[in-house]
Amino acid sequence: MQDINLQASTQNKPSLALLEENLRTRLERFSFSAHTPLEHFREGGSKLNPGNTEKIANHLELTILELRYLINDLYWLQWIKARKESVSDF
Repeated sequence: MQDINLQASTQNKPSLALLEENLRTRLERFSFSAHTPLEHFREGGSKLNPGNTEKIANHLELTILELRYLINDLYWLQWIKARKESVSDF
């Protein structure tokens, strides 16, 4: 059985399917990493201390940026789809 999702290709034009898969993968990655701040808290004995507070804050700040980019890309995908539909209507 061949893995069609991870094989290297000589792609020379954009793919909406690949963009959608990218967004789905990023959403899944976000849900998997959502528990990381809680792990940092537990590593500190379920108490906030300077070390785990810094780790938690850094993770949350990075998450905010990743979510802003992800939200933007979700809107881009919808905009592209709408444009594609309006062009195909002609």
